[in-house]
Amino acid sequence: MRPMTAQRMLALWRELSPMMSVRTLQKRLCTPRLPGARTTRPPTAGRTKLAILATLTALVALTLSAAQAEPLRLSVLMHSASGSDGEAGLRAALESVQAQSPAFVVVNGLKGKSESCSDRLFRRRKAVLEAADVPVFLSMAGSDWIDCRDRRGRPAESVWLSLLREQLYGDVRWNGSKHLRLRRQSALPAFRSYAENTRWSTQQVMFATLHLPAPNNHYVSAAGRNSEFEDRLTANRDWLKRLSQHATAERHKAIVVFCDGRLWPSARLQPGVRDGFREMRSALRAFADKVRVPVLLVQGPGTAAAESSALAALAWRGNFAQLSLPVGITHLEVDTDAAMPFALSGSGTDQDGGASP
Repeated sequence: MRPMTAQRMLALWRELSPMMSVRTLQKRLCTPRLPGARTTRPPTAGRTKLAILATLTALVALTLSAAQAEPLRLSVLMHSASGSDGEAGLRAALESVQAQSPAFVVVNGLKGKSESCSDRLFRRRKAVLEAADVPVFLSMAGSDWIDCRDRRGRPAESVWLSLLREQLYGDVRWNGSKHLRLRRQSALPAFRSYAENTRWSTQQVMFATLHLPAPNNHYVSAAGRNSEFEDRLTANRDWLKRLSQHATAERHKAIVVFCDGRLWPSARLQPGVRDGFREMRSALRAFADKVRVPVLLVQGPGTAAAESSALAALAWRGNFAQLSLPVGITHLEVDTDAAMPFALSGSGTDQDGGASP
């Protein structure tokens, strides 16, 4: 005997009552009788049909209610393109997570540090993401642009960062917006360059990306070369402010923020090296204090030693939690009705993307 799924219940309900709506059925079943009113009992067949329809209606409502209460499941691909064959690794990782039917996938890092930057490489990686059957959202990684060079081998990170923002992150025809409404910071006149800072919402949970690249938030100590860091710091602070405003206005029950750099725990820097994440740690704590709902920061592995380490447990401080992910695939669950709204549902650390859930 086939299990009585919600779809099967609805089909049977329509078969039994093609001309009766749910509202009509509820009205017939729930309308109280007036004192002394004369009623006529329907024929036996009619009473049986009403009883069956009432039972089916109740079962459908319970089934759909249970389905809505299920945790929101998503997958994160952390530097899945950093193996020996970046494109194959990214493709294999996407195929693996799609078998789990997540609500969406967040991809952090499109290329490995050893791969050269080229238009062809990013076009091919974009094509891999566009072919996915599930919504895909991008979180910009430092490995995508910080080590890029021009044809003469000179540093050209700023040039490639601008190209990525315009041609990849700024393309409104894909990147999750085909399925979920995506908002970009670049829609604001003062921050038109920051298409990589995005937000989207589903099931009363806000998700957002914040451009905080590894290593050390791309802080450059050389005089006159740190304008990119300073301008992005201003943009990130403004983005957190707007996330707070929207979370309050839209009454979100939880917030998840994705970034590439590892802010917690603080990295051990060499003497004389300034901490590039210092300001954003304070900004994120203030953000969590202001929104007063559970906030999860999903961050990258940070150092090479952390890339091969096992997943750490969620580190909580009040309503603010941090989670450092290793290279590979991680599956997360968000359940706003649970005492602990964020949970790991499986992970993998194969750097070529063949991680098991």
